[in-house]
Amino acid sequence: MSQPDLKDELNATAVEPLLPIEKKLIGWSLGLGIGLLIVLIALNHFVPIKL
Repeated sequence: MSQPDLKDELNATAVEPLLPIEKKLIGWSLGLGIGLLIVLIALNHFVPIKL
């Protein structure tokens, strides 16, 4: 059995553009993640954990 060449595989695959719903989901996910990160940073700043 011959091993497939990785370069040939990468060149053979056709790149499909993202669908509008996929772009929207990526945007919402990034926005939600960054927003929650900001909330957690602010919460940690104003209510620090005291050990």
